Amino acid sequence: MKGNLQKALLAAALIAALVSMPRLFSMDYYLHIFVMSEIYAVLALSLSLLVGFTGQVSMGHAAFYGMGAYTSAILSIRLGLSFWVTFWVAGIFAGLAAFIIGKLVLRLRGHVLAITTAFFGVLVAVVMNNWIPVTNGPMGITGIPRPSPFSFLGLNIVLESRTDYYFLGLVFVAGVLYFLWRIENSRIGDAMIAVRENEELAASIGIDTMKSKVLAFTIAGALAGLAGAFYAHYILFISPVTFTINESINILVMVIFGGMSTLFGPVLGAICLTVLPELLRMAGELRLVIYGVALVFFIIKMPMGVWGTFRDRLINYRKKMTPHRGPGGRLPF
Repeated sequence: MKGNLQKALLAAALIAALVSMPRLFSMDYYLHIFVMSEIYAVLALSLSLLVGFTGQVSMGHAAFYGMGAYTSAILSIRLGLSFWVTFWVAGIFAGLAAFIIGKLVLRLRGHVLAITTAFFGVLVAVVMNNWIPVTNGPMGITGIPRPSPFSFLGLNIVLESRTDYYFLGLVFVAGVLYFLWRIENSRIGDAMIAVRENEELAASIGIDTMKSKVLAFTIAGALAGLAGAFYAHYILFISPVTFTINESINILVMVIFGGMSTLFGPVLGAICLTVLPELLRMAGELRLVIYGVALVFFIIKMPMGVWGTFRDRLINYRKKMTPHRGPGGRLPF
């Protein structure tokens, strides 16, 4: 009972802190960083499903991010469809593409899989740059409309300010977290984790390892596509520069930095690695050096990620503080 009360109080405090952020940091600059942190949190969470749950490394995740952004932008501008429709279509399209690519590449493993997905990411970036009639090439797509107003519980909600996008982003991240939590605590999640721990052993006990990997790859691609749609209708401009292999590496680093085998770890990694470069702007030309050294330090000192290491230490501390009961449930003296 006491543990549940503590968790409820902690959750209430966290919600109160998140809701009050726009009041504490009202400048557009800060709110923009918060919104970008939310987008990267979804991207990191989606990639963690593949990397952390099934142990498959992808270096082309930004390709699905870009597919979602371009799909939503093109449908909104050329067909006049609402964001609330194109958002889901973008996720479905990116998920379908991920399913097809997953079927082709997930028979590979390790660095071969990483290199193959990296080449796929480069190929998608080349298509975005050169399919000018559709993507407008290096010039990108401008004039992307904002999400149309909608009614919720009798309230007319209009998304215009960064604060509006911030709260929409919170709902987005919370929904993805809940969705992945349900997967983690299901037989599907158990199968994915078994594949990560020992693929041969998982296959020997009847788990369809290929099916688990393709499912994780498909869901990860679909979530990245949704994040891309959100990004497109937030920035109102997209170009191929945003969806390069460098972005894929950046997302992967967020997952590793926060903790691959946790749900909160990728969120923490996304927040830290979105905010940290902004804090280091005052360092001028040394910014990238300091950023790189900080990453190397944390990865060496915390190989399980910041949140993963903290969680393990907390578990070990609780074990030490919990008295061991002797035979018959009695405390040993």
